[in-house]
Amino acid sequence: MQGAVGALFVKPETRAPSHSLASVEATPTGFAGDLHSRRMTRRQILLVSRHVLTELDLEPGAMSENVVVDGLDVMSLREGQQLRLGGALVAVTIPCTPCAQMDGIRYGLKAALTNRRGMFVTVVTPGTVRVGDSVSPVHDPG
Repeated sequence: MQGAVGALFVKPETRAPSHSLASVEATPTGFAGDLHSRRMTRRQILLVSRHVLTELDLEPGAMSENVVVDGLDVMSLREGQQLRLGGALVAVTIPCTPCAQMDGIRYGLKAALTNRRGMFVTVVTPGTVRVGDSVSPVHDPG
């Protein structure tokens, strides 16, 4: 089970558009320059599967995700599972629950994203993440 980084985004502040990047530093607090970058949170980086965006006719970055993953269903990942995300090591924390902001993108999107909005990860070992890098599980807690 392996995927690839299809797109990268950071959102510098609330209500600002997401910025598409070719590479980004995964720091101990999350992606450098992202408003959700904090040490004591389980919601540092949001991974979304490209097939979800495709099925819902959404452009990458439209849902404020940080990483679009090609070729891997991120909803199949489990809490505690570690992934090699380019040059960084991350650990899966919790699924992202669709919020009312999704209906602001398109009415009905919140419901359409139930159980497929994406998974949050936290940074275990910092490193550089680039578009095209592999996304591969390195540890499965069971």
